[in-house]
Amino acid sequence: MPYAEPLPPAEIEERLARLPGWGLSDDGRTLRCAYRLAHLPAAIFALHIAGIQDELNHHSDLTLGYDTLAVAITTHAAGGRLTGKDFELAGRIAGVADGHGAAVA
Repeated sequence: MPYAEPLPPAEIEERLARLPGWGLSDDGRTLRCAYRLAHLPAAIFALHIAGIQDELNHHSDLTLGYDTLAVAITTHAAGGRLTGKDFELAGRIAGVADGHGAAVA
């Protein structure tokens, strides 16, 4: 299935089950996760995510708080629906979170 194609609900649920701590927005169109970590490491984690996003050419919304980093991912080119690109980015973020001392909030 091409990345820009929205995923069917069953596949979204299947992929979401492999991303502990990640969930969907109320409308089911955005992947979300919030991480808790010390203030400075949160900013460094955000920079690492920015690099991953550039590598994948797919970008999320990052909200940096004092000791949290919230991530929201959707594919605007697919009408704001979830695609394989969203789950690829979320998986990459989840894969580097431990290395930053980030815990799901």
